[in-house]
Amino acid sequence: MKDLSVRINWKYLLFLSVFIIICLEIFGRVYLSVVLEKSPRPKFQFDSYRIYSHVPYFHEGDGKKDWIVINGQGFRRSTSVSKIKAKDTVRIFLMGGSAAHGISTAPPYPLVHIYMDQTIDFYLEQKLQATYPGRNIEVINAAVTGYQVFQHTAYILTELLDYDPDLIIFLDGANDHYFNNPDFDYFGGNKYQFWKPRLQNASLGGLVDYSFLWMSHFSGFARGYYYWRLNRDASSYDELANRSTIKYTDANALVEGHKVAAARMFLRSIATNILILQAHGIDVIICLQPMLVLRKTDLLSKAEKEFMKSDDNVTALYPVVTSELSELAARNNVPFIDLIPEFNKDEYRQQQLLIDYCHLSPLGAQVVANRLVATVDAVLAKRLKK
Repeated sequence: MKDLSVRINWKYLLFLSVFIIICLEIFGRVYLSVVLEKSPRPKFQFDSYRIYSHVPYFHEGDGKKDWIVINGQGFRRSTSVSKIKAKDTVRIFLMGGSAAHGISTAPPYPLVHIYMDQTIDFYLEQKLQATYPGRNIEVINAAVTGYQVFQHTAYILTELLDYDPDLIIFLDGANDHYFNNPDFDYFGGNKYQFWKPRLQNASLGGLVDYSFLWMSHFSGFARGYYYWRLNRDASSYDELANRSTIKYTDANALVEGHKVAAARMFLRSIATNILILQAHGIDVIICLQPMLVLRKTDLLSKAEKEFMKSDDNVTALYPVVTSELSELAARNNVPFIDLIPEFNKDEYRQQQLLIDYCHLSPLGAQVVANRLVATVDAVLAKRLKK
């Protein structure tokens, strides 16, 4: 009887384990697809040069229509892009982080999806195609959520130069332009390198994390866990002593700390990117992305007012950042566009231009595209006369 009891207990334990796994998988898939409206498949993969990159052929949607499509080359684009540029084709890349990419919001913000025909690149391509009807205009979205300027450098060198671009537009700001800690490790301290010690230092925790990473390609629960873990670790990384922003009690100290950080971090990286592209005969436009905290409060829509939060660091450093970028652009003879004034025009009073603290609504993307058209046209007019 004792042996039979043991066998029965093991069967029960096996049944219970399988039952729990099935329940967790159902919960994970329902939570991702219904609550967060995210794909159960991972969107990102580790990259030897850029830390992480898009998974080719990733799709996210509701089964009826996709709001995110990543093509085989890793771009947010519905069609493939050949490395061999066809005759009479003008090829433009848009680079940046999540605002340029056009991501959906997530809790605690109201859930809003940005579809493929609601992004900056889509609107800009349409407008430029109308301006140059005799040419094939390509505006390719090569922006990746969370990217900092130094990651653009690796992207350009390892991949984008092979596509023979005519122009690259950079839209950055929120991810690194407002750093104020001069001691921050800009390259090694990137918060999405949380996985590095797990791969380098053998541990039981690392084995668990790697197992969940592998399972995330097949399991909705594992995907949800890994998504949560990545965000939790990235958030906690910002709380370490060597974080990108620190609190200052003195306004002058804040500005001086930022200037030191900017000179050795994002400004140096922007200048490097410009030099690389100019050496290959590629034109450049630098843009400072809009942010909700920098919109005039009397212009905000009802939705924007509800999730508006103050950010004293950004507010204090905005004039400094625009001055730094303007001077850098002038030294390198490239156009600089500050998009904040465009978002503070009275014609957009009580219209929602942002869906959270920095990500664009469809109208916001149109506003950016409208502002870009004239500058892009001026750059291309000179180029096409060569």
